[in-house]
Amino acid sequence: MTSDLVHLRNDAVDKISIALCQVNKIANVQRAVSFETDQQALLAFQNLVTSPSHFWSVIGLKILLFALGSVSLCSPKRQRVVCLTLADLQLQGTISPSLVNLSFLSVLNLENNLFHGGIPYGLGHLPRLRVIDIKKNQLQGSIPTSLFQHPRLEVIALAFNELDGEIWKGPWYVPELRLLNLTNNSLTGMIPPSVANAHFTGNRLRLYDNQLTCLIPAKLFNISSVLVLDLGVNSLSGPLLLSEGNIVSNHKYLSIYVNQISGYIPSNICQLTELNVLSISFNNITGDIPRNIGCLSKLEEFYIGDNPIEGTIPASLGNISTLLNLFCSSNRIVGQIPPKLGKLSSLRQLNFRDNSNLSGQIPEAIFNISSLKLISLNFNNLSGRIPATTGLHLPNLQGLHLGHNQIEGEIPLFITNASKLEILELAHNFLTGAIPTNLENFVSCNIFSYILINLPMNQESMMGFNPLNGVLPNSIGNLSYTIEKIHLADAHISGLIPTNIGNMSGLTALIFQQNNLTGSIPSDIPAYAITNPEKQSKLKEVVLKIVTPVKKGKSKDVEQITFKSEICITCMIELALDCTKEMPESRITMKDVVKRLNKIKNTFLET
Repeated sequence: MTSDLVHLRNDAVDKISIALCQVNKIANVQRAVSFETDQQALLAFQNLVTSPSHFWSVIGLKILLFALGSVSLCSPKRQRVVCLTLADLQLQGTISPSLVNLSFLSVLNLENNLFHGGIPYGLGHLPRLRVIDIKKNQLQGSIPTSLFQHPRLEVIALAFNELDGEIWKGPWYVPELRLLNLTNNSLTGMIPPSVANAHFTGNRLRLYDNQLTCLIPAKLFNISSVLVLDLGVNSLSGPLLLSEGNIVSNHKYLSIYVNQISGYIPSNICQLTELNVLSISFNNITGDIPRNIGCLSKLEEFYIGDNPIEGTIPASLGNISTLLNLFCSSNRIVGQIPPKLGKLSSLRQLNFRDNSNLSGQIPEAIFNISSLKLISLNFNNLSGRIPATTGLHLPNLQGLHLGHNQIEGEIPLFITNASKLEILELAHNFLTGAIPTNLENFVSCNIFSYILINLPMNQESMMGFNPLNGVLPNSIGNLSYTIEKIHLADAHISGLIPTNIGNMSGLTALIFQQNNLTGSIPSDIPAYAITNPEKQSKLKEVVLKIVTPVKKGKSKDVEQITFKSEICITCMIELALDCTKEMPESRITMKDVVKRLNKIKNTFLET
């Protein structure tokens, strides 16, 4: 914060120096009356503004006035303020109505400050105003209707404020408007049809994250100049209706996600031939994906998840060679994954998660798309085997989610070649055979998730609920220290627990119940990591009897006792019990006592 204030102060001093150079010029200007008007307007503006750095008062009002003049880039010909740019300065206060007297003002940029109160109505009457950018403040109230009838305005950026009320329903006349950004406010009511009827040359219309209701005017999709139409996160309803007949549209980005849109995806959506992004997720859209969706030949991102969409996956999706992200999760899609999707050589994310009735085998070609970062097909009814070569051609893969299907066969040996893999989730299938022995090849896995390993950067590794019928390879101890959980419950694992599993210093949970493991538990494994439900529940009762009275006797300090604290106490009790077993040969050695104490100390007591 101190360095930021110093930067702000130095920035102000630099601007003051420039301003003082202009004082001599201004003093000789013949049009003193006009300049005095601007001077008084700036002074009134300054009087309503404060700054956390307090350099307003340090500099002095008169010098600051000319500093503001320099920030405003006074017109050298007329010595009039044409541009007032005070972005990112942590300024607080209200916007003075006196700014409406800056009759030559062309650009007003107060972005990313802490201004509150309303937007002065008269700003829309400044005849030369081209840009009003006051986004990222705390402004309240309604938007002045005069802004929507300004013949010269090119940019209206009011996003990330607290504006409310309805968007003006009267006639719009903004022939030069290029950007209308009202994102993240509390605007209510309908999108006025007059928006579509306006003389609007703008290429970006953003109404994202408001409280707008009613239908989307069909004519919005037929404004040829609009490239970006973002209506997401509102309460818009009714069907998605495009204009009938030929659509003259250059839309590249269309988002209506998180609304209450119903009905079908219109078949003439393919007339939006310039689309790069189509996002209609989280609505109530029904019916099928149009069979001719492949005619959107420039589409890069397609999001239709979380809708009750039915039918099968159109094979024509495989014709969109530009496709990067394909998200069709949590729908009601049935049938098989078309093999043609394996031709999408640029695909980065493929997500058909949670469709329940998606069946058949996963096309082998999908596992050969080298650009893929995510394959998410879990919670379906997919069957068959994971191709034996999986991993050989996936150098960028970060997440592989195939859990909760009907997949059988062995875990591919080459899966460990996917060196960037962070999440490997194969739980709740019918996989058999051994766990790959070359686990140390994994160097970046973060989540060792549900049924397989998630290597070196893993946080959670779950391999349970598959009849693997194998043994734990010794290489499991070479996995990353960042792995926190290993889940191998009910996986038909037999043999010994590798002694070097204790090298995984980040381990907090090791779940091996309902297997056929033999031998002893390696002493390097921290006691708190071994999850034995029956033992843990009994110990927890004892711990709670100790901890609860302490909680009752204290107030604020006691509230800091967390579940981690309870685990620490549990570990100490377990160690004490292991040291005091009745039979001497059953007691833990002093060497192991020291090891476990150090583990507990490093995990719970180090600050």
